[in-house]
Amino acid sequence: MTYCTDINLQAKPAPSLFAWIVDFFHKREKRRQAVDDLYRLDDRELRDIGIRRRDIAAIVDREIGKLRLDEFRSRL
Repeated sequence: MTYCTDINLQAKPAPSLFAWIVDFFHKREKRRQAVDDLYRLDDRELRDIGIRRRDIAAIVDREIGKLRLDEFRSRL
């Protein structure tokens, strides 16, 4: 039987505006770096890893979107 006192209902504090802005600029810079790195590869190298040049931006955006905030900060 579960009682109300057994449930942990601690809410996470909302991130501050400053933290959101810093996170936004970090993500934007990491996205730019990733896109630049992939564009430096030639077509054969891209084909080897299964990426078409026209899909680079979409792939980077999708992968960055998967990162949680704490994972992203640990990779900086």
